[in-house]
Amino acid sequence: MIILQQLKTGFASYPKAIRLIRANHLVKYLLIPVILNIIVVAALIFSGVGIGDWINSTIEQSVENVNGWIRAAMIGIKIILPIIFFALFIFIGGTIVIILMSPIYTLLSEKTETILTGKEFPFDLKQTLKDVWRAIRIAIRNTIKQLSLIVLCLLFNFIPVVGSVISLILIFIINAYYFGCGFMDYTYERWRMSPKESRNEIHKLKYITFAIGAVYSLPFYLFCGAFIAAFIGGVSTVAATITQLELSSKPLGKPNEIKTSAT
Repeated sequence: MIILQQLKTGFASYPKAIRLIRANHLVKYLLIPVILNIIVVAALIFSGVGIGDWINSTIEQSVENVNGWIRAAMIGIKIILPIIFFALFIFIGGTIVIILMSPIYTLLSEKTETILTGKEFPFDLKQTLKDVWRAIRIAIRNTIKQLSLIVLCLLFNFIPVVGSVISLILIFIINAYYFGCGFMDYTYERWRMSPKESRNEIHKLKYITFAIGAVYSLPFYLFCGAFIAAFIGGVSTVAATITQLELSSKPLGKPNEIKTSAT
């Protein structure tokens, strides 16, 4: 498949995913990560407040006369730390969602294949835990690669204007690709591909992978976009699964079968 064909296939899978989700009452799986995001943000902000209080308490115990610039610094710590923790979430929120939502996204991908092919996947706790652990490992590995490449891309910012634009574009491409890798792997792990085999297949479909991840990545360029991305993550999982099934030799059900086979 040429580049444009792959990109078109990837982006076109989203309307299909939305129709499938609506027809089979899977919206509840999209709301869970949003709620989870709120919990994580609250936990990070309260952690920032707690750490700030601990630092200030330590300063008060160590310094005899807390006044002037020391008092100002303590106030700054109390205000700035929660903001830093919130900014940290905005920066790596997509990865946090994917890691924490691995069990749900794994299940959602499985349900999508059941709906489209009729194939049932009997629950196996041991195998499910293995799949979830693999998804988490891959998400962490992808995150390390993402951050390493992003740091290199930030060096372009030393070039005025043009460098900043290049940096922004490259960071978007990197994020989109690695997020897409995570969504694509949910299906490949269920098909019992090894991580290496999964990477090889994803590389063959790298422009589809980019398209899948691009839709998920776009909201992160907006304020509080992590909350929007949390909702989109489930759609991205379904879109990736639909595309992989269409490109495989697995027979798909007829449209009227898709709705009635949902559980």
